[in-house]
Parts: sequence; C-alpha cells; structure tokens
Amino acid sequence: MKRVVCAAIFYLIAMHSLPVLSIAEEMLPETEKVFGKYSGRVVKIHVVEKESGAKAVLGSGFFVDPHGHIITNYHVISKLVLHPDRYRAELVETAGTIRALSVKGIDVINDLALVKAEVNNVPFFRIAARELHQGTRLYSMGFPRDIGLSIVEGTYNGLMKHALYKKIHFTAPINPGMSGGPAINASGEVVGVNVSSRGQAISFLVPTEAVRRLMKSANTARKGPQSFLEDIRSQILAHQDVFFSEDLMRSGQTVRIGDYKLPGQLSPFFKCWGDSSHPEKSPYHTVDHRCSTDDYIYISGEHSSGIMSFSHRSIINEGMNNFRFNNLYSELFKAPRHYMAGDEEEVTKFECKSGTVKRGEITFKTAFCARGYRKLKGLYDVVFKAAVLSSENSGVETELDISGVSFEKAVALTEEYLERITWGK
Repeated sequence: MKRVVCAAIFYLIAMHSLPVLSIAEEMLPETEKVFGKYSGRVVKIHVVEKESGAKAVLGSGFFVDPHGHIITNYHVISKLVLHPDRYRAELVETAGTIRALSVKGIDVINDLALVKAEVNNVPFFRIAARELHQGTRLYSMGFPRDIGLSIVEGTYNGLMKHALYKKIHFTAPINPGMSGGPAINASGEVVGVNVSSRGQAISFLVPTEAVRRLMKSANTARKGPQSFLEDIRSQILAHQDVFFSEDLMRSGQTVRIGDYKLPGQLSPFFKCWGDSSHPEKSPYHTVDHRCSTDDYIYISGEHSSGIMSFSHRSIINEGMNNFRFNNLYSELFKAPRHYMAGDEEEVTKFECKSGTVKRGEITFKTAFCARGYRKLKGLYDVVFKAAVLSSENSGVETELDISGVSFEKAVALTEEYLERITWGK
C-alpha cells in the first residue's frame, strides 16, 4: 500500500514539474504545432505600381538569417527587376507594418530571388541538410490570394524525371500568392520553395541546393537595376550551353514517319506524343509527332525563355490532283504551329528569311524567323520551318521552336536539325 501511495505522489510531483505549455503542445495535431512554431518566419511580399500606389503582385517569402534576408521566387519580384522605375517591393508584416525590400541576388534559371528588409534579430528558417524519402509529410506555407497566411499539408514525391533542372514533385495545392513560401518538414527545416502548380494537388518546389547556391553567390552590396538584367542575360546564356549542347541533335533518338527519319526524343528531358487524323470523306490524312520539354525560364508574365519544342507532320494525298495537293501543302506550311508569348516591351517583331536548301537527297523549302530581346541583348527566339519538296502523293513538314539562345547557337541548331532528317524506304 505504501509503495502505491509513494508512486502516486512521485507521479503527481513529476506531472507538476512539467511545463503546462509543453503538454498542451503535445496534444495538438501535427499541422497545428508546425504552424504555431514556424509561421512567424514566413512573410508577405507586395510589388506595388508606383503611380497608382496599388499592389500589382502578391507573393510569399521566408527569412533565412536574422539580418532580414528573405528567399522568394524571381517571378514574384520580376516586375521590379525589369521596370525598377515603375515598381517597388514591400514586406508586409503581420501587424500591418510595411518595410521596403531591396533585391540582392537572382537565380532566374531556378526562379529564385534573395531580397532584404531592414530588420534584425528576426526568427529564421534553417535549410534541411538530409535527403528526403518519398512519402515524407511536408508543410507548405504562404499567402494564397491575399486571404491570410495558410499552411498546407502535402507529400514529398521525389524529383521530376523529365527536367534538366531539379524540381520536387509535391502532392498538395499551392495557390497563387503562395509562390516563394517555404515547404518545411516537421522539424521546421526548409526542404523546398513553393514555385508552381498544375492543379489537382500537383505542385512543384525548388530544391534547397539551389537556395544554398544563391545565398552563397549573391552580392549583398547594393547593385544597380542594370546589373540584375546582366545577371539574367548571363544566366540564360550559360543555360543554353548546358541545355542546347553541341551533340543534342546527334545523340538523340529519331522517329520514322512514312519514308522519313526525323528528330525524336533528343534527351530524357523531352516528352514526345503522336497521333493521326483521318477525317471522313477528306482527300488527305495527316500523321503528327511533337516533342517538348517541361523546363522553361520565367522572364515576365508575358515572356518565358529557355524552351525548345519541335513537331513533324506528314500529309498523305488520298485523291487530290497535283495542283490541289501542292496548294494545300503550301498553305499548311504557312500556318503557324505554335505560339510564342512576349509583348513589344520585351521582344522585337519576328524577321524571316525564306529559301530552298538541299541536304543529301532531300530538297527543303525553309523559313527562318528570329526576334531579339530588347532588355537582354544578344538573346533571341527562333522559329524554323522546313518542308520536303518534290513529292506528288505525300509531304513532310517540320517546325523547330527555340527561345533564349544566341543567334549563332540558333543557326547551328537548325543546321543540325536539318541534317537529322533523312529519306530511305
């Protein structure tokens, strides 16, 4: 009996010696605990149009040191970088206090930016050092559609397979306004940065290795607006040397359409699709094949870069005379296959050069169209089209679209592209 009483007394003493808050925290659901501990390290970012005084962009970010340095997405502050005379960036604190933000570094390839607020001794996130296992529970935070700070539970599902630059597949909804916010583990360590979503709880995060590189390489001294444009330009030019490598065309697969071999899946980063169309009572049918990548570089809301796609179309005559078929073939060649975004503030108009080119046994009708970037000198978007000539019953046309390349690189790629098109039954 004495042992029971003593044990009960010891238990009561031990219980009273534990902090009440700790016990309460342990009883909370995991998401509530994570939010309570770490939400104060997440910030709301506004990009404001100076003339109207109204916000033009809403995004999120998070402190990465006690001195006010914040990680966010480049696309959140892109208007400020491209038009510093028209926009400013602000940190909006929970109490409503507004602080100016200055840009310290950009990684346009991974859609990251380092900005700074004039604050000190702020709570900040640490970057996770260990790798994750598929199925790990993560928590994403940010300000969706300006309705307040929110937390979303989701699952780590590894890295995207068809991408040159690593992105984490995160199964949870990341909504507009959460861009630039952190995705953390239960210990409060950042494992990725919210970057994009494709709906149906399919979202993507920038891995922390890119965050570490930006924090290490960013020049924390004050830089002029033009220097950030030079950073973007040099990063895209460096990207072309990796993505549009010299052996890209030569080392890739080919696809056979009719009697022709054409470029197919050039690398694991390309996805390819195909189909055919047989309209009832039509005098011809078509076979289509197209390939593209998931990688792209955000420059502005109207302009993306670093993209490559191509498509082939075979047209088979099933009853037209030569005149009608050649007329159809010509009209299909003129019609644009793809649309390249970009407004007149950012790119010039396309200028085209047409001609006839012979490669081996094949004679092509070609059109080479290019437009330049206004702010990022030396970069171009290119559309190249080619159609096989001298065929009465069928035709093959192809289109190659490239964005964010030097003019010399674009010419070399189109020449290699033509070399990969061969004929042989």
